[in-house]
Amino acid sequence: MARPKRPGRWVKVEGWRGGRAWREPDGTLTYHIRKTIGGHTYERSTGCRSLAAAIVHLEKFEKDPDRYRPEGDPAEAPIYLDADPDAEGVPKLVREFLKWSLRGKENTEAWVGKQRNALAWWATELRGVNLRRATLVDHIDPALDKATDRGTRIRVLKAFYGWLRKEKHVLRAADDPTFGTLPAPKARPAQEKRSKAIPRDHIFLVVEHLTSPWREALTVQAGTGWHTTEVLRFAAGGTIEPMPKTVAAENGAAGVLVCPLHKSGVPHRTAVTAEVLKAAKTLLKHGSFSREWYDRAVKAACKAVKRPDGKIGIPAFTPAMMRHTTATLAVEVTGNLAAVSSFLGHRSIATTKKFYSSLAVSPKIPTTI
Repeated sequence: MARPKRPGRWVKVEGWRGGRAWREPDGTLTYHIRKTIGGHTYERSTGCRSLAAAIVHLEKFEKDPDRYRPEGDPAEAPIYLDADPDAEGVPKLVREFLKWSLRGKENTEAWVGKQRNALAWWATELRGVNLRRATLVDHIDPALDKATDRGTRIRVLKAFYGWLRKEKHVLRAADDPTFGTLPAPKARPAQEKRSKAIPRDHIFLVVEHLTSPWREALTVQAGTGWHTTEVLRFAAGGTIEPMPKTVAAENGAAGVLVCPLHKSGVPHRTAVTAEVLKAAKTLLKHGSFSREWYDRAVKAACKAVKRPDGKIGIPAFTPAMMRHTTATLAVEVTGNLAAVSSFLGHRSIATTKKFYSSLAVSPKIPTTI
């Protein structure tokens, strides 16, 4: 007896690097992921019927193959800002965005609070509106016409749409009505209004007061200028490399710390002193730690340290402020924005100049008087 012919067939599609696609008799395609990573072969159906949507899923898969789960076509599902509110009335997407803003972007609690208020306002104005189909003319401009503090509302909405595109990967640029069309008033960086640099003696006092692993984590941040999230990633899976023979060991450099999965897409390597290298080795032995408890430990140490004058406590600071401190002090001492930019892993020297040098004082040069 002849074996029944299986409907459809596997085909290769140009531009699809995920593996293969299944073509139904009616011509429709479903994109599948078939990849071998670390000796393990993964086979997953994305459930997507368009190449663009499948590529979005492939990027999600490549970030974390073991946890990847297809959830339908992200380029087609409607997105509602006001959906799934919690007991306090905060919608699900807003909760996720605010958590990312505070923990991922390391924004201040004050700014995250403003974002929450602005998104609550937008959730009311865009109630029942599919964000994928929202337009400037029909939805956004009419809401802004009656709004106060337009600048904040615009900046928050653009940030939210950008998060949907770049972090959630559920939206294309073509579906973002704010992308390239809604100019946001430029806000002066906080560094232009007040310094976020912590006095060096305060850092030393807190480091001496802290216990492990908080002591080592703060030491690594002070010696690298890394974001707190980068220190967390390093503790969980970072590595240490010797100084390359072709690179001069300047400014006390004794080794290289490698932070995995830097936001630019490649590991970030930072040369450090022997003291920081020692702290990094201890931190790697400890492994992962809690961001929340790290913040608490540093704030508690700020309140408890004994100052040289005998008084107790210094102005509280958070680990997130270490990056600003390192950058500002480095610019003040060296005056070399290009070197500081490279050290911090900025893509452009303009970022360093805009956010960290506004309060730094350039080195003195010979003058007439």
